[in-house]
Amino acid sequence: MAQKYFAMDFAFYGTMGVYSFRDCCEITRAVGYDAMLLSIWDGRNWAQATEMETMKSRYGVEPAGVYVVLNLALGEEDPRNAGIVTMLETMPEGSKVQLAIQTAAPNLRPSDPAGDLPVTAWLRPALDLAQRRKIQVLLYNHLSFWIEKLGDAIRLCEKIAHPALGIAFCGYHWYAVEGGGLAPLLTRALPYLQQVNLSGSRRSPLGFGRVATIEPLDVGELDNFAIVALLRRLGYTGMLGYLGWDEGGDAYNKLERSLHALKSMRKRAEEHPHWASHIDA
Repeated sequence: MAQKYFAMDFAFYGTMGVYSFRDCCEITRAVGYDAMLLSIWDGRNWAQATEMETMKSRYGVEPAGVYVVLNLALGEEDPRNAGIVTMLETMPEGSKVQLAIQTAAPNLRPSDPAGDLPVTAWLRPALDLAQRRKIQVLLYNHLSFWIEKLGDAIRLCEKIAHPALGIAFCGYHWYAVEGGGLAPLLTRALPYLQQVNLSGSRRSPLGFGRVATIEPLDVGELDNFAIVALLRRLGYTGMLGYLGWDEGGDAYNKLERSLHALKSMRKRAEEHPHWASHIDA
């Protein structure tokens, strides 16, 4: 099966504004990506997810899914959370939802297992709804969020064991929080792993409120080739994506460079499967 590539629409955010949905779709397709993932941020924007239904017919680019953030410290009835359920009820069947869980309950630190109970209580009915509509909910690891580590997402998937629940792995957030021990984590995650997004990154010497930078895939000190090669050795067959958050600049140029880098890494991993096997342990 041919590898498919997606871009997150984060690449179109910058200090001068955000590109229109039409521009995002057209540029993503013009560069050569197969799909684009739409960020709706929270449940108040649930109606935006319906735009995925016509992405392919109008712009020739597949919908990779949506990215949304759950914040249970606000309460389940807050529209930022309740709207996520409305989104599951109304978005196109067969969609994927990358779900970042910012908080599980007030005053809980990232990765605290005490949050498993309230998160599971919220997820179970949402997953039953998702299953009826053939939607996959993918837990997303995110720096400083309650699901901060890939292991947090794995723990929940193993505990809940619901067919509509999976994982979207973000290489940047793993690198910023952990930066090691990836092979055993991805091995455990593999049964649930459906999407992967990557970015160039380096440890930030100046901080700027972030422990590591987010950059196009052809720069930085993060060895994304090693990650791509590891995924191939493990048998991962899902989409590979480009993160692109908060970089600014020429979106087309960043997308083009990053797609070229992704394809190059994938090709090298196929032709030389033993390369970068030092991270397998």
